[in-house]
Amino acid sequence: MDIASLIGVSGALLLIAFATGGKFMQFIDLPAIAIVFGGTFMCVLAKSTLPEFRSAFAIARRVLSHKPEIAAELIDELVEIGRIARYNDRWMVVLEDREITNPFIAKAVRLWVDGLEYHVLQDSLRREVAEEKTRFDNARDFFSFAQEIAPAMGMIGTLLGLVLMMGNMNDPRSIGPGMAVALLTTLYGAILANVFLSPLVQKIINYGKKVRYNYELVVAGMLFLHKGGDPRLLPDLLLGTLQPPVAAAPEPASEVPSPEA
Repeated sequence: MDIASLIGVSGALLLIAFATGGKFMQFIDLPAIAIVFGGTFMCVLAKSTLPEFRSAFAIARRVLSHKPEIAAELIDELVEIGRIARYNDRWMVVLEDREITNPFIAKAVRLWVDGLEYHVLQDSLRREVAEEKTRFDNARDFFSFAQEIAPAMGMIGTLLGLVLMMGNMNDPRSIGPGMAVALLTTLYGAILANVFLSPLVQKIINYGKKVRYNYELVVAGMLFLHKGGDPRLLPDLLLGTLQPPVAAAPEPASEVPSPEA
């Protein structure tokens, strides 16, 4: 798991527990947990499809358990692929047998080896970039909606607890459980929205930007190599310190944006 996320969430929960003065167990209420946590994600599921639901959690798991690949490592891989294609007479066979860890580069090389023309390769890679962006956008929207719903579910639990409490004023034993549900659901809603979901949404946004930047970098590099560009120029071209030669320049659609774009 991402160390920063683990430290941040754990630290926030420990500070909250510390504020209880050692009476943390008094703040555990199963009905309130069911209303807020269960109700939030049931509402999100209601507005989504099952594939979208599974995809959003797959993206969240990816964001929390894997770091985006380093751009310099991708460039090194592209340079090596370019050298094989430029200086090896059997480059198609060599590239086809080459083990490439990055799945997007592997797909691009496979399409290149299969003999796709420049514009067909460009369209295929650009569609893959768009699909990856859509997956991250959907996951962001999914957890953003959950972030909005969590406090509302807390309010619903508060109202339920007040109704239960007011409806049994003659029985003092029922006042405590009703009050617990009324107050704790609001607390749980705030914790779920601000301690868990808000940081997750921001991490998905930042991770998605880095992934898109890497994808755009690969697209630009592969198209440059497809046009016969010198692989030795790739580090400078992809890092934006030089302009590509006119004869070997990728088309504008394949330009690499900055990570903040």
